[in-house]
Amino acid sequence: MMMIDYKAIGRRIALYRKKKGLTQAALSEILGVSESYVSQVERGSARISLSRLDEISEVLSTDIALLISDNVVLPEMSVNSEIFEIIKNWDKEKTDFLIKLLLSADEQF
Repeated sequence: MMMIDYKAIGRRIALYRKKKGLTQAALSEILGVSESYVSQVERGSARISLSRLDEISEVLSTDIALLISDNVVLPEMSVNSEIFEIIKNWDKEKTDFLIKLLLSADEQF
C-alpha cells in the first residue's frame, strides 16, 4: 500500500505558492477556503483531495504531478546533472534536509 506524504505535498504547494507571489490568505481567497485550511495543507496536517490538488495546481500554474510526486521530471524541466549525481542515492532524511535548506535560502533572496 502506497503512503501519501502530505507533508511533502504541502511543502511543494508552499514553494509554488511563494514562487507565484501569493500569500496563504490570497490562495485561500482564490480557492474559497479558509486560510487555516491552506496552512494545514501546507503543514501536511490536512488530507487533500485530488480534485483540490488539481484546483491548486491550476491556480499556481504548475503541473499537478509536481505537487504529488518527488520523482517527476517533465519534458520542459532540466536537472543540473552535477547536483543530481550528488543527491541521487541520498536517503529521505538527507533529501528532506536539503529541501528545507533550499526553501530557507529561497526565502532569503
